[in-house]
Amino acid sequence: MARLRVAYDARPLKPQSRHWGPGVFVENMLARLGNDFQFLGLAQSFRDSRRWQVRSWPAIPKLNSILFEASPLLAKRPDVYWGTNDFIPHSWNGPSVLTVHDLLILNNMDGETFARFFGWRFRSSLRRASVVLADSRTTANDLLARFPELRGKVEVALLGVAAGAPAANADAASEGLPDAPYVIMLGAHRPRKNLGLALSAAARLMDQGIKIQLLITGDIHPSFAGLLRRRPDNVRTVGVLPTEKVISLLRGATALFFPSRYEGFGLPLLEAMAAACPVLALDTPINREIGGGAAWLLPEDPAEWAKACKALMTSPSIRVEMREKGFENLTRFSWEQTAAVYHEAFTDVGC
Repeated sequence: MARLRVAYDARPLKPQSRHWGPGVFVENMLARLGNDFQFLGLAQSFRDSRRWQVRSWPAIPKLNSILFEASPLLAKRPDVYWGTNDFIPHSWNGPSVLTVHDLLILNNMDGETFARFFGWRFRSSLRRASVVLADSRTTANDLLARFPELRGKVEVALLGVAAGAPAANADAASEGLPDAPYVIMLGAHRPRKNLGLALSAAARLMDQGIKIQLLITGDIHPSFAGLLRRRPDNVRTVGVLPTEKVISLLRGATALFFPSRYEGFGLPLLEAMAAACPVLALDTPINREIGGGAAWLLPEDPAEWAKACKALMTSPSIRVEMREKGFENLTRFSWEQTAAVYHEAFTDVGC
């Protein structure tokens, strides 16, 4: 029997975004489902696109969104279209699976003004999708609260997490790790990531004479420039790092700081737990769902974050307990489980 041909939005695989949640997700699904389906990636031209066998259109500023709408024409009549990141091209009217990572396009939690066009396109994609797969129960509930007509079409496909395996070159990965205790923030830092709360907590710890650094990895939104210029002396920005380096940093950290006000899933929580790193997170619905009782959930109060950090530094028993709870929580998540949900969805809508 011939494999189903699945055309998909390959834009999350671009080098500048591959380390973000959607890119990690797409890469893991291709690795696990590539033998069962014939995947046809579609995106504007980008470096390494040949590695993914992506069929590309020219990268033309201000026209990429329009060219995306016609991109299924490059795939020559696939059986299914997979919208990997919230959108299905307007030209596609066949069977489709739509992945919804979050509702940022609608809730404006990053302080960006999305054009009405994108809000309309998101709603159109939801309406035309054969099935909608949300990354979490929280995101699914948010979708159904806004669009009750989608009931019966929205399903949950929890994301997975890779085990925190030792780096191929452990010495290189551990090179340059801080000698002093530190906490760490991961990800692409946008307004909703609440960097100000973390900086305020770091300042309180410094004022109390507690010697601990805050390391900030990833790229940082320009809106934080002024805040970072006034950052406490115990705060360091280290930029985008290789996965092996991030895992080494997590393993050596006192805790992951995760004060984000809104997420569709929150992969850093699981990545930290896989590396035996305790998690301090803002008390939000998604962090309650994904943290599963293994994360220490805190209010939006720098004093409480500083207090929790101090407790982790001075109490080995708390650290051990949180690590054990983290490992137990991880058993709820695996990329194999995610792939099984997508396998069923592609098969159901494509046959």
